[in-house]
Amino acid sequence: MKALESVTESDTLATEAMDFNLASFQLDNFFASYLDLADSLETDLQVQDLTASISLRDSVYRVGLDTRMDLDVLVKGQPTFLSRKKTGLKLDLAYDSEIRELLVNKSSLELEEADFELVGKVALLDSGMDLDLKIDGRKPDFNLLGAFLPKEVAEGLKQYQNQGDVFFRGSILGKVGEGEMPAINVEFGCEDAFFQKTSNAQKLDELRFTGFFTNGAERSLRSSEFHLQNFKAKPGKGDFQANLVVKNFEDPYIKINMLADLDLDFVGEFFDLEGFEGISGEIKLSMDFDELQDVSMEQADLIQLKQSIQSELILSNLSFSMPGLAQPIKKMNARAILQEGALKLEQFDLGIGASDLSLSGSLSDFPAVFHQLDKPVMAKLNVNSTLFDLRDVMGDSSAMEVVRDLSVNFSFDAVAKDLFKFDYLPKGNFFIDDLYMKLEKFPHVFHDFHADVLIGENDLSIRDFKGEVDQTDFLFTGKVENYPKWFQEELAGKSSFTLDLISNQLRINDLLTYDGVNYLPESYREETLKNLSLKAKIDLNYQNGFQSMDLNLEQFKGKLSLHPLKLESFSGRVNWENGWLSVRDFGGKMGESDFRVDLLYRREKDSSERKNEFRLRAKALDLDALLGFKSIEQDTNHQEAFNIFELPFSEMSFAAEIGKLKYHTYWLEKLSLQARTDPGHMLYLDSLSMHVAGGSLGMKGYFNGSDPNNIYFYSDLKAEKLDIDKLLFKVENFGQDYLINENLKGRISGTISSKFKVYPDLTPILDQSEAKMDLRVYDGSLINFAPMQAMSAYFSDKNLNRVRFDTLSNTFELKDGSLFIPKMDISSSLGFIELSGKQGLDMTMDYLISVPLSMVTQVGFRALFGGRNRNEVDPDQEDAIISRAGDKKVRFVNIRMTGTPDKYDVRLGKR
Repeated sequence: MKALESVTESDTLATEAMDFNLASFQLDNFFASYLDLADSLETDLQVQDLTASISLRDSVYRVGLDTRMDLDVLVKGQPTFLSRKKTGLKLDLAYDSEIRELLVNKSSLELEEADFELVGKVALLDSGMDLDLKIDGRKPDFNLLGAFLPKEVAEGLKQYQNQGDVFFRGSILGKVGEGEMPAINVEFGCEDAFFQKTSNAQKLDELRFTGFFTNGAERSLRSSEFHLQNFKAKPGKGDFQANLVVKNFEDPYIKINMLADLDLDFVGEFFDLEGFEGISGEIKLSMDFDELQDVSMEQADLIQLKQSIQSELILSNLSFSMPGLAQPIKKMNARAILQEGALKLEQFDLGIGASDLSLSGSLSDFPAVFHQLDKPVMAKLNVNSTLFDLRDVMGDSSAMEVVRDLSVNFSFDAVAKDLFKFDYLPKGNFFIDDLYMKLEKFPHVFHDFHADVLIGENDLSIRDFKGEVDQTDFLFTGKVENYPKWFQEELAGKSSFTLDLISNQLRINDLLTYDGVNYLPESYREETLKNLSLKAKIDLNYQNGFQSMDLNLEQFKGKLSLHPLKLESFSGRVNWENGWLSVRDFGGKMGESDFRVDLLYRREKDSSERKNEFRLRAKALDLDALLGFKSIEQDTNHQEAFNIFELPFSEMSFAAEIGKLKYHTYWLEKLSLQARTDPGHMLYLDSLSMHVAGGSLGMKGYFNGSDPNNIYFYSDLKAEKLDIDKLLFKVENFGQDYLINENLKGRISGTISSKFKVYPDLTPILDQSEAKMDLRVYDGSLINFAPMQAMSAYFSDKNLNRVRFDTLSNTFELKDGSLFIPKMDISSSLGFIELSGKQGLDMTMDYLISVPLSMVTQVGFRALFGGRNRNEVDPDQEDAIISRAGDKKVRFVNIRMTGTPDKYDVRLGKR
């Protein structure tokens, strides 16, 4: 038309006497596009073929056009109802250049499988056009309306046979251009129609409706209206009636009157609902939804609007299966009402497998949410379940939890518009109230839970999160700064967490037992922490992945029950960065213990010169209280003890400086340790020194745990005047625990070089160990020493249960399950004694003991010398009787003792 319009007056004069007629020309396979920048309206044409004719006579151009093409109309890049439509045009046009008017004679438009008749005229103005067009369509089926449906929906209609008296009439009247739009009015409807599915003969019958569309007085989306009137249908055994009015397509206001009673068996078979298999049940819907009281939405009008909204939805015995659900949904029953603007879910019950779920809830202001108004709204949801097995939903897995007796109330307080205009989480106040549930694999009862979470633009504040797990209670407050970071595809930036935890009673077993397994050391499994207070801040940094974590523990205090320890003044800092875990100045007070710890650790070695290290500084360390020690005499299953050598080792150094350390009821003082480990499970004690048992002790050596089932300890030990009575050192001998101070008292000095096989708790196994002991015992005594007790019948007026001595000095050797004792002189309460022999760890003994002859009773003498009396024996002629250093006045008798303490043999012996 622009081309025709451009014909000038001189051109007209020059051609007044000239007529022409171009009978036909043809174009094939070309693309044309038009973009209206003012309205962001894009029209694309992919033309398959175009045949046209043009003639001129008496200033009137006649144009004929026949074309097939694909039509695609987009608004702001988004598809419209005229997208991807197969289109055909047959136009008969006449343009009068003198009056600048285009006459559209009876023409036709094919849109998909629908045919429309087009007539009217277009007047060309200096700016735009003045339209007067009419479009009319009538067919005995729904292809007429299907032409305006989305392509996917229109394709779906092809599986149904349909018939009915369908009509469509429209008009376009008025100017278009420079911001002006014509009036657009469309009427449509049908009578006596039906849809029948060809695959199963299910039929939607008695379908009728009328409707119209207008773009209103303003001729804009804002003034546009859509009316669907007297919509009626018979879906199988059900019934459906509706009226619909939509005004203001920019912010739609709706009026709906609807009555529906649908058999879902029919719905499922008729529509082939994707994802719903075997659907059955009944749905009833009564809706009176009228938002058209006053679209200005002033406060008074909003109240009136709410009063005009009345709706009810009832679901009865709904059952179906869905992909992704392990079990089908069964017996779903629900009732929801919309009354005076408030949406209430009064009932929503369902079963799935052996599980059940019941919901109820409400939305305080449905219109405010629907229109995204700046109005406060409150949403509530109540959840109940007697049994909910996650395996019924997600499939069979032993790791799935089972929840019983669940009851919880959720609510969200927000501004309606904020529920839609957010990047990650809507701003508002989220509440959890009255949570109660029992878990199967985490076998505890959760009750009296409450939470108040404030969601802001960038921060998330936990203002009041409290509850109880069995007898454990807690109150948690905190804040997450820059929480949007956690929703980004690539995490970047810093996010901080502050937390404050208070608990009157925290039972550790309530929290750290899962699926019947408690992950704490046995002595702490039943522990209770009372009056707990914890404050900390965590900073997490991401940049091209996780970069660092900082934990600053500001306060940690409380009191343990079974280990009667009060935790005080705990603080410290934990940092993780570039694979390194760093703990700095972490510690506090626990009972009498007062310690601080430093740690630097990396599991895998890197290129830096930094090494793993652990440092302990303590004014006092009460290991008995910390480890729940009860008594040295208590039997222990050493083999089942925790085995540190089963853990991975690294190259790591250890240092400790402890003012005093309590171990097995005794305090060790000025303990200093330098140690190191390597990946081969070697633990080297480079130096260990302490003041203990009234003396001092120094040691160096190493543990070889390369085979965790066979741990050996090699050491060199030096002792200086240790009080044996205070050395409660336990060893294991043939399955029995044995204390080295049970038979020996006094002060001891010397050195020990040893190779001990030890249990995981480092208790030595004597029968599989070797040692060389160069020892000196001062002011000592032998207590219940088996060889002496065995000779009690041979001595008179002597206490052989306790034999005191001045000094005992010798080099002992432990080897092959026996303790070898070279000859040694003992100046004792029995007199001067010489002793040598060996003591088996199975308690077998073979001793040669020389004692003063004068100590032997007459009965003992006769037993030793074959029944002879003292006057019948010549001491000079008996090999068993000797004199000390040639002094015949002091004679000794050699006694050989063999056997065990329970069964032994005493006879004369030779040295």
